[in-house]
Amino acid sequence: MAKKLKVGDQIRHYRVTKVFGPGMMAISYGAETSAGEKIFLKQYKSPAPTVVWYEAFVAYQNELGARVKDGRAAQFAVRQVDAFEEIWGGPCYFQAFEFVENGADLQQMLDEEREEHRRTELPATSNPVVWARHVTWAKVFMTGMAALHEAKIVHADLKPANAYLIQDPSIAAGYQLKLIDMDFSLLADRRAPWHGHQGYIGTDNYRSPEHMTRGAVPGLASDVFTCGLMLYELLAGYHPYWTEDQAEYARLVQSYAAKPPALVGLMPSPASNFEISTLLHRCLSPSPTARPTAAELRASLSGRGARTSAVEGPAAVTTSGSAARRDAELIISDRIELVGPEGGSLQIGVRTEIGKPLIRQFGPDSEFWDNRQCVLERNSGRQWVLSPVAGTPNETLVNGAALTTPHVLRQGDRVAVGRQAKGIAKLPLTARALR
Repeated sequence: MAKKLKVGDQIRHYRVTKVFGPGMMAISYGAETSAGEKIFLKQYKSPAPTVVWYEAFVAYQNELGARVKDGRAAQFAVRQVDAFEEIWGGPCYFQAFEFVENGADLQQMLDEEREEHRRTELPATSNPVVWARHVTWAKVFMTGMAALHEAKIVHADLKPANAYLIQDPSIAAGYQLKLIDMDFSLLADRRAPWHGHQGYIGTDNYRSPEHMTRGAVPGLASDVFTCGLMLYELLAGYHPYWTEDQAEYARLVQSYAAKPPALVGLMPSPASNFEISTLLHRCLSPSPTARPTAAELRASLSGRGARTSAVEGPAAVTTSGSAARRDAELIISDRIELVGPEGGSLQIGVRTEIGKPLIRQFGPDSEFWDNRQCVLERNSGRQWVLSPVAGTPNETLVNGAALTTPHVLRQGDRVAVGRQAKGIAKLPLTARALR
């Protein structure tokens, strides 16, 4: 039987410097080469050399490592530097990976933000500096995922703890990304050797529907599902399915219980809040074929995606207001006007974040508006879409109903702030097209 390494042990030309501890499949160590280079060493408990799929697993790992090394994924995924079999009390398999340091994983960074803001009532993401940082992390993360998928690699165990970020002011993004813990990742075009022998690796509250369906195999779309959960956390400030009960998590996932999210801030132009909200919601579809690709998500976060036209339906717009209001003419124009109770007018022709600074002209009730209350933008069909900003003290209302998802405005829609449950609507503004 193989035995555990300890600090100071030498195996091949690697000297163990730290024991990180056992995982489900392997024991992890910090080590140094004879030249003093740091590496991350894994000693596998499973598969043991005696299992029938062991040799196929070794070949599979070699192919996985080669695909990372030989493509664009090498910039974003942890690189395998060695793989070997050795006798250490008994035969066992080892892999050595590049050592990532001088940064933190996304889970640590989010936890630190929450700790920093725990004494305030507002989420950390309501801070414009934090929001800008989250948008950057989202873009860097999806750039890395798109590169991984180009190599036909499915990470298969995505979660914030497996996205390691390193600040790097020498590059435009400001951060390097390393996707870690990929030793049980999958080749999208080759069945895993352990299929039929054991399940696929995943983490509570981040598993895709395919992870939880008997006989299904996680694919590229499964990664996109989990990317959607992580992007909800970054851009909307919450995980739509988080629960301690994993049976309940599975029910929420399969029933597509999530709504298109209200983003916490305004996406930098030319990206569109409406498009991003719609795409994030699509990521969580129980059907893999309905989800966008990682490349589509990457492009849309930078405003390079194909614009999503607003269509009536629960996945794209709210159903606030009466049937009569839903029958009103959609506002399709190059410019829109919001008219105040006393006749004042706010005319808008470009994507605009609406809040107290713009609304003050309409009177003292503007104090009920947050500085960043909602976003008004025109989609590719020249329809005007109003999207709420998450975390505002008062709700954004359309025709008296709280706005929780993007809403296509119609002639005469009344936009206000207040509380739907209490029937309070402050400073209603009437929307109409400017021809």
